[in-house]
Amino acid sequence: MKFSPAFLKTPGWGLLLFILVYVAGVYGVAVSLGRVDQFSLLLYSGPVFRVSLMLFLLFVGWRTYSLILFERPQRLGMTLVRDVRGRLFTPAQINAAMPVFVAFILFMAAFTVMKGMIPLIQPYGWDVKFAEIDRVLHGGIDPWRLLQPIFGYPLITAIINIVYNLWFVVMFAVLYWQLFSTRRPQLRRRFFWTFFLTWIINGSVLAALLSSAGPCFYHLVAPGVENPFAGQMEYLRDIAQHYPVWAVQTQDSLWQTYQGNKTGLGSGIAAMPSVHVAIAFLFLLLSFQYGRFARWFFCAFAALIMLGSVHLAWHYAVDGYVGAVVTALIWFGTGFIFREKVVTE
Repeated sequence: MKFSPAFLKTPGWGLLLFILVYVAGVYGVAVSLGRVDQFSLLLYSGPVFRVSLMLFLLFVGWRTYSLILFERPQRLGMTLVRDVRGRLFTPAQINAAMPVFVAFILFMAAFTVMKGMIPLIQPYGWDVKFAEIDRVLHGGIDPWRLLQPIFGYPLITAIINIVYNLWFVVMFAVLYWQLFSTRRPQLRRRFFWTFFLTWIINGSVLAALLSSAGPCFYHLVAPGVENPFAGQMEYLRDIAQHYPVWAVQTQDSLWQTYQGNKTGLGSGIAAMPSVHVAIAFLFLLLSFQYGRFARWFFCAFAALIMLGSVHLAWHYAVDGYVGAVVTALIWFGTGFIFREKVVTE
């Protein structure tokens, strides 16, 4: 496959350069804190390629089904190859996708290292305050207690946990949707700049300034203070013995990794702001540029992620509120830079 001369001039290379600056900054912090041994730019290369292959095979399966059902070509194999190549592997798509794909792999590795260093930069000290703010915002009641009469049933909790874990699948699906979509280049650039800025501002800058661990770790970072989430964690641990509530096991694993000063896939503890909610809210904002189905789907998805972040004891409610507000500000800010041309007839 030959790349066009415009390969090195595509706007995605500006984004890649920005991510390289972030990576260099994280490396500098790692050097100053003596954590260089845990700095690996290839940390996510394997998982990303495996997920990419899985999504590609799903796409090929969908196109095969569509061709058989609607077109019924005489030579299915050749038709399928041309169809997939025309939808995913045109020179324009490859030129646009490659720098963003590389940026994502490098960024996620650096972001994970940075997240693991947050308690070294700023020890967890905001949990008590955020729990108090939550109660003030919700009529003097902890938000999880408001949700418990509605969602506090084992089967419902398990379903919420499944949806919460599907956040990763949805994230990759949206990324690849935009990665190979070249019909609206300005919207695509706006999305990817917002995507990375949302991770950086919410998950690195604000997470370090407002260092907190979250309700599930409250008793560990605020010893000697009455734990308002003890009943919630008791409920979650009890039903996790019989239902697929993986949050409890993941939380225990994260704390063990934190205590061992290790860096691994998805490691690091930082509650404020909620990146899960922020990214889900970004997808909702993006969906308003598309059809009604997309809007309804991502509205429901964002709502479930917000509810799940509180119900599963990952976050204080205020974590999600701040994450959504900051993301909205970034989205509307990038909208002024990447304006789409209005075509009039």
